[in-house]
Amino acid sequence: MSLASQSHIALPYRILFLYIEPLAAFFGTYTTLFHPEPYLLSLSPTATYSSLTYPIYAQIAGHDLLFSWLQAVLLRSTSSVRIWKIVLFGILMCDVLHLYGSYVVLGPESFFDPRTWRWEEWITFVMTYGPGLLRAAFCLEIGVSQTRATKRS
Repeated sequence: MSLASQSHIALPYRILFLYIEPLAAFFGTYTTLFHPEPYLLSLSPTATYSSLTYPIYAQIAGHDLLFSWLQAVLLRSTSSVRIWKIVLFGILMCDVLHLYGSYVVLGPESFFDPRTWRWEEWITFVMTYGPGLLRAAFCLEIGVSQTRATKRS
């Protein structure tokens, strides 16, 4: 499916959800699978890695790989706004839980104060808040042409 056949979906959505995020999720898969300790420390600065918990990292890597595949393959294969909304809403639910986990680890004082963030929090929050807001906007059909938005495939 070409980008032209998805012209009813705004170009920023297509660039983010078909290219940038699948690559980022694939990078997350690699990092989580092959470098679990730095991955853990990026999420929780005081956590201690144990190889006994490696199966959890492999499962998280599988989750990231699924996101990468859904966006790079499934969303490219359809022009159905309904399918896009279903996939993106599912990922949005994961964004909310990801941010909740950060909130629990950092506490409200640090979570809501960018001055206290390490570079890892900046990357995490920028890569979660920004795309998360665009996912929510897409699910609300902001920037989606109404002429094709109701078509099912």
